[in-house]
Amino acid sequence: IKKTPEVGMNLPGHIFNTVVRGARKGKFYLQSSGTGVGKTRRMVGEACYIAYPIRYDWSMKQWVQEGSCEKVLYVGTEQTIQEIQTLILAYLSGINEEKILYGKYNEEEKEILEQTLRVMEIYSDNFTIAQLPDPTIQLVRSTIRKECLLKDIEYVFYDYIFSSPGLLGEFRDLRVREDVALGMLSTALKDLAVELDVFMRSATQVNGDLQELKGIRD
Repeated sequence: IKKTPEVGMNLPGHIFNTVVRGARKGKFYLQSSGTGVGKTRRMVGEACYIAYPIRYDWSMKQWVQEGSCEKVLYVGTEQTIQEIQTLILAYLSGINEEKILYGKYNEEEKEILEQTLRVMEIYSDNFTIAQLPDPTIQLVRSTIRKECLLKDIEYVFYDYIFSSPGLLGEFRDLRVREDVALGMLSTALKDLAVELDVFMRSATQVNGDLQELKGIRD
């Protein structure tokens, strides 16, 4: 351990990164928090921090070296690919997402957004987005395995664990309870992290789904 400490790629936030020892491969990190507090934005930010080596700093008025340059898979369940791309654009440019959505940016911000689009294009291979609006355990496994193996991806973000019709329908004949089905999905993500030796990150709600995920710890 002294020769090769068990630490992973840096994550944003010095205190948080120190506590978890970075994005360690073979590990599954699960964030639990309430609805509408920014779980998706935080995960997109962490994914961007690993995938893109630069972002714009408005205090310095220039692009700065911040982050890594690794391949990331982001599996979205509720958001469309376009919505996720808008979050990436906001993170890299440092411009509020609302300004981008409503086109309320000024000429200087417009120029930075155009530069950001070029950055996203240059590093397009580093950020893969897969959309699973109605995930099942089988579909989640096959999608993550395929993307990781074909594109040599080692960092996976799954947004997020919830009771989808597909997940519940997968076990309808077996009469598996909802809390058990959620637990099986989280276990599948953890097993994939070990099997593929990748860093796995996901989230769930504090009120509702989390209460059913008994035995799961952050």
